[in-house]
Amino acid sequence: MRLTRKFIAALVIGVALVALIQGYLDYQRERDVFDRQMRGEAAALGRALARGVAHVWQRDGEAAAREFLETATSKRESLQARWIWLDAKDHDSPRVDRDALGELTQGNIVTLRDPGRRVLFTYIPVEVPERRRGGLEIAQSLEQLDTYIRDSLRSEILGSVSAVTIAALLALALGVVFIGRPINRLAAKARRVGTGDLSGPLVLEQRDELGELANEINLMCERLSEESKAREQAMEQLRHADRLTTVGKLASGLAHELGTPLNVVQGRAKLILDHEVEGKDVDDSARIVVEQAERMTALIRQLLDFARPRPLHKAPVNVTTLAGRVCQLVATIARTANVTLAPPAADESLRIAADDGQLTQVLTNLVVNGIHATPAGGTVTLAAKVVEQTPPPYVGGGEQAWMAIEVRDTGTGLDEATRARVFEPFYTTKEVGAGTGLGLSVSWGLVREHGGWIDVQSVKGEGSTFTVYLPRGAV
Repeated sequence: MRLTRKFIAALVIGVALVALIQGYLDYQRERDVFDRQMRGEAAALGRALARGVAHVWQRDGEAAAREFLETATSKRESLQARWIWLDAKDHDSPRVDRDALGELTQGNIVTLRDPGRRVLFTYIPVEVPERRRGGLEIAQSLEQLDTYIRDSLRSEILGSVSAVTIAALLALALGVVFIGRPINRLAAKARRVGTGDLSGPLVLEQRDELGELANEINLMCERLSEESKAREQAMEQLRHADRLTTVGKLASGLAHELGTPLNVVQGRAKLILDHEVEGKDVDDSARIVVEQAERMTALIRQLLDFARPRPLHKAPVNVTTLAGRVCQLVATIARTANVTLAPPAADESLRIAADDGQLTQVLTNLVVNGIHATPAGGTVTLAAKVVEQTPPPYVGGGEQAWMAIEVRDTGTGLDEATRARVFEPFYTTKEVGAGTGLGLSVSWGLVREHGGWIDVQSVKGEGSTFTVYLPRGAV
């Protein structure tokens, strides 16, 4: 709504300025009109009185003329008229200067203001028998002008306030309907797009720039949805390729793991076939064959489950149990490299909601990389714990509880340049043919899908620690 408020404020300020300017101009115009009316009224009355005074003065003398003037103006409250000698020094009227005296001599009317007493004086020359210059002085109080100005100013202010209020209400209504609500819907759609939700097209009925923007956002979401599907398919292919690569590494070790139980099964079966055992020994041999077959079946099932692609499916997972199972899967690789695996101690409280298969793939990649980076006689240790941690900016959120799964090795470690690129697809420090460069990048993607991240701490020559942070969530 900030844009709507700015639009309303700009419109109201503009209307207020126009109303104020128009009101000021009207005020000045009406003031000038009223002032001219006062002057015109005084001039018209003065001419009429001047003719009457001059006639009576000629016929009956000065006293009769003064009496006539007093009688003619006695009933007028808005103005007062009296006879003065223009060259007298004892009257309290504004002094008629030389220029004004010249105007009066020529028979013109002169108007002077007395600001101190708020009075407008109008002087009309009158021809009388005496040799002195005389005339009528008409005094008009400016209180009537002040009252008119106040009323006019009040009217102009009320009109301006009314115009501004009406403009503000109209701007508010139009701004909310045509700007505020559409922008709020556009912002909500943008937030959904930012979280990865591309569903639900935004429909705006208005055919203006905001409507065009909504259509462009819908088209963008359609294109992003198509690209997202293609990218997800490509990522799934990369993950599957990484699983198959890891399966290939595990398969060689699995062959050794199956060798012992196969020899046992073969030996016991031959004893039974050659009738070299009888009675209870036959039952024991058959039980041993079944146990070894189940052992081999479990190993093969684990390998197949690991290699089989499937969508993300979260379920309660015991982290220590899963880490122990990973250690069993890669045990042969560790023994071949003469590296000791140290799984975490069993703890039923360390449970999270996660995809068992994908988390197995992540830990298998990290453990296998740790084994390859560790020289003979070294150790790869797995640990799990709950920590209070603030996630990095690309994850977002404040400090909260996370499940931290550590894979520590005593290997050669990583330099700064390698550590900065360790999660890049197809980046590997291994020899050509020894690694695809997908393991860590795929693991990174899987952990991010769970809402977590992977942290790397490493010192060249002192080993590395990869820590998987996963949200605990509701288990």
